[in-house]
Amino acid sequence: MSRIIDKVTAFITRQSPAGPELLLFQHPYAGVQVPAGTVEDGETPAQAALREAAEETGLALSDLSTGRYLGSEDEHLPADQRVTTPGPCRGRHGDHSLCPA
Repeated sequence: MSRIIDKVTAFITRQSPAGPELLLFQHPYAGVQVPAGTVEDGETPAQAALREAAEETGLALSDLSTGRYLGSEDEHLPADQRVTTPGPCRGRHGDHSLCPA
């Protein structure tokens, strides 16, 4: 049985005198990243992108807005592969359905 996991990425930009700047942050374990994550039940991709951007950057939701939709891509993992998380699995809001068995 396959399960579809919808993911989003937020590219946060601003204009500076030198030109456009892209917001990046240093994740404690995974290096330099842009805000990204999983769409939760009942969320649209746009809502998820805004939520993830706020959670991962500390910016207020009121300071963020959606701009241009850049597209989507389907990635199908072979049957013998799955998404795993390093270390102890801590699902959002107590949801451990994505945690490896």
